[in-house]
Amino acid sequence: MLMFKRRIVLIFAVCSWVSHVMAQGYPDHAVRLIVPFPPAGATDIAARLVAEHLSKVWSQPVVVENRTGASGIIGTEAVARAPADGYTILMGTLATNVMAHLIQPDVPYARDAFDPVTLLTSTPNILLANSAIPAKNLGELIAYAKSNPGKVRYASSGVGLSGHLGVELFAAAAGLSLVHVPYRGSAPSGQAFASGEVELTLALVTQAITAVAMAPGSRPIAIAAAQRSPQFPDTPTFSELGFPNVQVYAINGLMVPKGTPAAIVDKIYRDARATLDVPEIKANMEKLGLDVVGSSPAEFGQLLNDEYARWEPLISANRARFQ
Repeated sequence: MLMFKRRIVLIFAVCSWVSHVMAQGYPDHAVRLIVPFPPAGATDIAARLVAEHLSKVWSQPVVVENRTGASGIIGTEAVARAPADGYTILMGTLATNVMAHLIQPDVPYARDAFDPVTLLTSTPNILLANSAIPAKNLGELIAYAKSNPGKVRYASSGVGLSGHLGVELFAAAAGLSLVHVPYRGSAPSGQAFASGEVELTLALVTQAITAVAMAPGSRPIAIAAAQRSPQFPDTPTFSELGFPNVQVYAINGLMVPKGTPAAIVDKIYRDARATLDVPEIKANMEKLGLDVVGSSPAEFGQLLNDEYARWEPLISANRARFQ
């Protein structure tokens, strides 16, 4: 038994040494940062700001690669299948790393296929109404929707994304029957809202600024966050209006394939976390409505587990309708 314990200790020591040696030379060539969504969105912008700075810190290119499709599943799967060596990093989101597993029966990667590194940003959503609906506030919207069940439409960037599930969370709490109209990305959903094809949309703050500018007569109704947004300071939160559970964020965080050496995970975390403290980068993110976080790997992992538990009841009760 004593000999067995010594062997275990020796194996652990060797593995730790190998991991440390690998991290010492990491990275010695280009690193890919996979964004599973189209360019110019909040996830892509955050990725490019971090990648540009890490390229300087590491003296190696950090190349942002947009691998889109299937609400982020295609790009996420590509990272899950990549070698666990730190040279392929995922920009993880709630949609790809939590919601997909709750909604889709055949997601091609496991929930635990990744090791969390750090949560970079969190972005709240805000409910917008355009001139096609006669409601100036949440109370009037609820009254109108109840008087017109199944006739009020809302646009989202895709099934399972925050703009979809956030409205469903609100509708369930308020007892409303709303019609979901999914589009392939934030640009077409924003255009549909601006043109009046739909009456409502739950948009990220970063997108809502543009949506309001594009749609004369549109107005913010409520923000799905714990506190008001600096970009929309006069818009109350759902909590202020009697719906404390309607808090819906889009998150962006770095993740790597499961089994990536701990020392490499730690190096990516420390260097990415330091990037968020660069005044220019932090200011650019905040200007776009991105709340800078910079959590530890453990904190990021716990957040993903908590969000899974929070959304599971709603999605389980409506899985067939959400697919």
